[in-house]
Amino acid sequence: MSLNKNTVLVYISFLICALALSQEQETVQKDSMAMQNLSEVVVTGESQVMSLSKKLFKVGVLNQQDIAKVAGNNLADILNYNLNITVTPSPSTGRSTINMFGLDGQYVKVLIDGIPMASDNGMGNNIDITQINLEDVERIEIVEGSMGVLYGDNAVAGVINIVTKRGLEQDDSWQVQLSVQEETVGKEYSLFDEGRHIQNLKATHQINDKVSYAIGASRNDFAGFFNGYKGKNYVKIEDNRVVNDSLRGQEWNPKEQLTVFGNLNLNLGKHNVFYKIQYYDESVNVYNHNVIGRLDNNGKPNPTALDEIFDTDRLLNNLNVSGPINGQTIYNLSFSYQNQKRYYQQYVYNILQQGIESYIANDLSQSSKIWYSKGFVSNIVPKSDFFNLQLGYEFTHQTGFDAIATGEYSTDVVENTLENYDFFGVADFNLSDKFSVFPGARYTNNSQFGNKLIWSLSSTYNITNTFKIKAVLGSAFRAPNFEELFFYFVDANHNVQGNPNLNPEDGISVFLDLENKYQIGDSGIFRAGIKSFYFDIQDKIANVQTDDGENGTLFTFDNVDYSKILGFSLENSINLNNWQASLGATYMGESTRIDASENSNSDYLWSFNLQSSIGYTIPSWDTTLSAQLKYTGRTQVVLETDEDSLVVGQTDDFTWLDASVRKGVTKNFDITLGARNIFDIVTVNSTSVPTGAHGTTAASSRLFGNGRSFYLKLLYNLNFN
Repeated sequence: MSLNKNTVLVYISFLICALALSQEQETVQKDSMAMQNLSEVVVTGESQVMSLSKKLFKVGVLNQQDIAKVAGNNLADILNYNLNITVTPSPSTGRSTINMFGLDGQYVKVLIDGIPMASDNGMGNNIDITQINLEDVERIEIVEGSMGVLYGDNAVAGVINIVTKRGLEQDDSWQVQLSVQEETVGKEYSLFDEGRHIQNLKATHQINDKVSYAIGASRNDFAGFFNGYKGKNYVKIEDNRVVNDSLRGQEWNPKEQLTVFGNLNLNLGKHNVFYKIQYYDESVNVYNHNVIGRLDNNGKPNPTALDEIFDTDRLLNNLNVSGPINGQTIYNLSFSYQNQKRYYQQYVYNILQQGIESYIANDLSQSSKIWYSKGFVSNIVPKSDFFNLQLGYEFTHQTGFDAIATGEYSTDVVENTLENYDFFGVADFNLSDKFSVFPGARYTNNSQFGNKLIWSLSSTYNITNTFKIKAVLGSAFRAPNFEELFFYFVDANHNVQGNPNLNPEDGISVFLDLENKYQIGDSGIFRAGIKSFYFDIQDKIANVQTDDGENGTLFTFDNVDYSKILGFSLENSINLNNWQASLGATYMGESTRIDASENSNSDYLWSFNLQSSIGYTIPSWDTTLSAQLKYTGRTQVVLETDEDSLVVGQTDDFTWLDASVRKGVTKNFDITLGARNIFDIVTVNSTSVPTGAHGTTAASSRLFGNGRSFYLKLLYNLNFN
């Protein structure tokens, strides 16, 4: 185990907090800082209608105060502080995905108000979390562990639900929020061409106690990260010729995001109707590092570059209706239509003239149309103290295609369809006042791979009112996504295709969670928890290469390997008077086997992760000081060697530290000033693991950050009638 020297600050910060807590403080209103040790709430997104599920899983919540402290604009800004979640960015594509308990974004389901979010190639999984804007969010709910029975295939590592804010709680009928945020990207900043520039506007109208609506928009302009590169208009010319030094462009490609939304909330007696519409547009510019040296008719250099633009459009329509059927028996119905398109442009850019010379491609490269519905009835046997039941259905119909090249062999790209028809049920057996058991099962019928059964067995034992044990045993079931089944990228030099004959992954997921709460004085609370987890995933889907039948190489997907993960976590948090602090640690081992590679290694790679946060509130100044530190240990990664084969390697450890100050200047005006990535992390080394006398070691690096950055956010909040 390698431990960066900066992680000693974890212990220092916790020691400072412990010493401070020993002092006597006045009782004041709390502003919770323990984001990683999340407080327990009812299960994801259905808190008011899912009476069984609050016993099934421990659910954490990040509220608006947690988001505001770190000036979070999108989901990537806030999730990285969680102990068992790592946000993995891709500088070339601009995407950031989740790694949870060592499992990537394919195993984590992301929902908006309980409805899976459409991604480039799937439904709810492998989501680019930088595309999820937080300006309209009431809270973020996180459930750890296998949730396949309630939320379908691919909810193996956990579920993250984004809950939209509905209406106004105060007596005012109008609320208008306006904010601007300016950030450096490393040392780079200018008003338009460098840094990160964010603007938000939201208006909410509470017409009466039954009807409210909200409209808003958010713009996030990330100008990229140069990091030694010299921009799109750079070219080196010596002795009347172009010198291709590969310094053109940027390290992280720039992107601009626009989100526009509207919400309508109706309370019709005991029934609630909520409708959400959202439009999202993202443009990512890719500037080629290589310059094409040309001469014009006069023999002078006329350099060009082959650049690209990826533009994503998404339209979301979600409708939820809930209420009582008879007495305490509750129904919940959700309907959704989502339409996502990705446009691809490839063009010749004239560097000296600073304009587009011609287009090579200008096409719709990906399209998805998704119809979705979910419904369930809970608390079916409300009068029984021993037995209860929840039954439901889920339906998904996805049509679309994915083709990122339009070469000679790509004209036969056709639209494909993927459908799911699911029925699920969860029973509740209260064997005693302290011990309950919850068996559950889901029958899923998929148009591509047929019928499957997903199962789970959960239990809760309340040793005391504050000391609880929760256990979850279930299927580690993941179905192939749209990309793995139908991806198509074929031209004169490439042959990359999905495999419609893939089998779903399956296996076992086990979670055990113990938590106790201690009262400190009149107002303080100390939470101590320990959890263990184990995943055994068989028939894991991986990239493979094979013969295409025409003396060429086909890159595709197949069920060829397995993955095993074993880990233990300690999580502690304390809230006392003006102080808040948390300290958590995870020790986790990963074992991955790639049968298609001669350099496979199935040994466990053990890593140690730490998380710490500390906060102090000064009521008389209306000011909150906070800091978050996270140490991420070594992790396994699949690397591609120079021979285009795959090996199991590892990414080195690194430490991340953020800090901020939030100040209320007036009743309506707040300022947040902070720093991200104080330890200035940019790249982290990745190496393959030697496998004996004939093994080799490859070395590379992965980009994780864009340097030490500073931000300033100004928020104006106006309430009136």
